[in-house]
Amino acid sequence: MWVYDSPVGKMIIKYDSKENRYALIINGESLGNYNSAIAAANNVYMHVTGYYEWDILDGQVDVPHDIYEWEKITG
Repeated sequence: MWVYDSPVGKMIIKYDSKENRYALIINGESLGNYNSAIAAANNVYMHVTGYYEWDILDGQVDVPHDIYEWEKITG
């Protein structure tokens, strides 16, 4: 699981075993499933998540460039 504390709230990317894909969750709202955690993080970086409050900040906030800049939580 990866976590990013963004200006609009907590973002989480985690493996969803039911879907066999990675889920992007922003403030508890699941916004989609991806083939990889990298793909989900790329949508966050590009501000194309479907989460309006985040997507409108394109070019206005510093954001992790890729999944390797997110905090990785193991457990």
